[in-house]
Amino acid sequence: MRRIAPVLALALAGGIATVAPAQTVADDVRCLFLSNAFATAAKDEPARRVSTLTRAFYLGRLNGRATPAALAAAIKAQGPGVTAAQAPAAMGACAKRAEVAEQQMAAVAQRARPAARASAGAGAGQPRR
Repeated sequence: MRRIAPVLALALAGGIATVAPAQTVADDVRCLFLSNAFATAAKDEPARRVSTLTRAFYLGRLNGRATPAALAAAIKAQGPGVTAAQAPAAMGACAKRAEVAEQQMAAVAQRARPAARASAGAGAGQPRR
């Protein structure tokens, strides 16, 4: 883990433009492990916060879709994991995927909000029958 700490800032600096595919349970497990390692090794609060939020994102994804057997298989399949040289790019991609998901959810909520207000307000002030 100490080998990863010096590269944490680089990985989370926003320089990674690609999104991690993280479509499979194994991909999500890899991102969970990476974000956990980065959150533990982070020296500064912004890096720790991003890593911790990324960890929560992948924990939620795994909790919502992975059976215990699939999770155990994905953990075993990780093997030696990523190298310290690969970790910044991999973590950056994982964090970017979580960020994109958050932005997509915020956009959906923003679009749904006016419709919810309009339908809630349509009956306001109307006498009940």
